Amino acid sequence: MKKLQILGALLLLCSMAFAQKPTTECVTFRKGFDQFPIPGKGTITMLDGTKIEGEFRQGATVLMNKWQWHDTKGQLHKIKAKEVARVDFEPDMKFVDKDIEININLSIGGKDASAVTQKNLPFNIKQFENFDQKKYYTPVIIERVVTKVNRKGKESAKLMVLVNNGFDSKYKVYVDFGAKMSSFGRSFSVWDLFFGGTEMGDFYTAFRTVKTGENESQLIKKPGLIKFWLGGFRNKEFVELFGDNAAFMECYPKSMKRKFRYTPEFFWVYDQK
Repeated sequence: MKKLQILGALLLLCSMAFAQKPTTECVTFRKGFDQFPIPGKGTITMLDGTKIEGEFRQGATVLMNKWQWHDTKGQLHKIKAKEVARVDFEPDMKFVDKDIEININLSIGGKDASAVTQKNLPFNIKQFENFDQKKYYTPVIIERVVTKVNRKGKESAKLMVLVNNGFDSKYKVYVDFGAKMSSFGRSFSVWDLFFGGTEMGDFYTAFRTVKTGENESQLIKKPGLIKFWLGGFRNKEFVELFGDNAAFMECYPKSMKRKFRYTPEFFWVYDQK
C-alpha cells in the first residue's frame, strides 16, 4: 500500500510538472526613487532654460530646503526645487535601494506569435524584450509636472519620476518619489501546478499622465472592486486616455480586458499604434 502511495505521488508530481506552462510577463514601467536628491551625477535644467551639469556629493545634499549641487568646475549651486524644470540623473548605486535597479520584464507575446498570448489581441506587436533598457532607463528622468491650473491660469506643479522612458512619444507617465509597484500573478498555487502560471507583472496603483501637446496632467488611480465592475477605469478613464485612436481601441474591444493592472501594456501598445 505504501509503495502504491509513493508511486501515486510521483505520478502526480510528474503530471503537474508536465502541465506547467511558461508565464507571460507584462510590460513594466521603470521603478522609481524612494527619495531624492541622493549622491550622483547629471544635468539640472532650470525653469529659465539654464542647464547645470554636475553632481550631488556624498553628505548633505539639501541644506535649508536648497539642493547642494556642484557643477563640473566645483562651484556650489544652491537650488530650490521649485526652480527646477528637469533633472537627468545617474545615481551613485551605492546609495540606491536594490528595488530601484532596472528590472524590466518580457512583454505580451512570443517573437513569432501572430496574436498576443493570453489576451488574443488581433495584431502583431513589437516585443518589449527588444526594448533598449540601458539607453532609455539610464539616466533617470525627473520632470516638473503640472498637477492643476486654476481659473486664473495659475499652475500648481511638482517634480515627478518619468516611468515610461522610450515609449513616451504620445503619453508621458509619472509617479511620485517613493511610489511602490504592486504585483499580480506571482503567487504559487495548486492551480499553477496543474495548469501553469498565469500572466504576471507589476504596475503602479496611481500615476499622472501628460499627453503630447497638453500642459496639465491627469491623475489616474486604480478603481475599487465595485467601481471597476460598474465600469470605473475600463469604460471611463481608459476611453478618455485612448479613445481617440481607433486602431488602438480595436485591440481592446471588450472592456473586461481593460484591467488597470495592464496599464503599462496599454501605454506601450498605444505608443505604437
